[in-house]
Amino acid sequence: MSLQYAIMEIGKIDMFGPRGWYIEKEDDFMPNKEMTDMLESFYETGKKAKCVSLNESGLTIDDYYLATKRFLAAQVKGNYAFRKAVWANPLPSSKYSQGDLTYLTNGVRGAGDYKVNWLGWESTDFSVGVDLGTPVMASTIEISTLYDPKSWILHPLSIRCFVSEDGQIYSLIENKTVQGNQQEEPITRTFTFNTSGKRYQFIKFDISGSLRLFDWHPSAGGGSWVFTDEIVVK
Repeated sequence: MSLQYAIMEIGKIDMFGPRGWYIEKEDDFMPNKEMTDMLESFYETGKKAKCVSLNESGLTIDDYYLATKRFLAAQVKGNYAFRKAVWANPLPSSKYSQGDLTYLTNGVRGAGDYKVNWLGWESTDFSVGVDLGTPVMASTIEISTLYDPKSWILHPLSIRCFVSEDGQIYSLIENKTVQGNQQEEPITRTFTFNTSGKRYQFIKFDISGSLRLFDWHPSAGGGSWVFTDEIVVK
């Protein structure tokens, strides 16, 4: 299992590369059957062996399997944001995914491990934007966040989504919030904004984090992180 795990994790670093999870075919990306078969074999073996956790964070075999399945749902075809230019203010930490903003529009959702295809901001609010290159009429905009309290990662308190046709004047689409103290949350949250009837080229998210860990956390008061992954426009 350890060899399979290593091969699969290496493949996640370069999803579309020669050792990755996808093969390019006719201007589209198809799952690499060798890798998907390996995931199924890994999961089946782990369940039979009653594997408790896969890493020091207590990641279970079930969580890893489901997170990898999510990771494999490549957002390429029909996604206006695929490989489009991204900006952020302030920039994300260089500790994770090298702080490379292209990870937000590379067509790949983050895995359950915050070190793979996620970008993180510590103890700060921030903004992220995308230039689609040309005005489009799209129905939805999505962005997702991660929850891993053992690693001091919480969902944001709110995300506001704005769109613009000229990059100068932005209109608010919606302000989505996360209620409560986040003691129990899903590992990932996808924030979906309805933009039906809107024509736009530029997108901006204003993201507000908790900044500090809540009172229930063993390290209450310590700086919290917000991690985001793929921006999808369809």
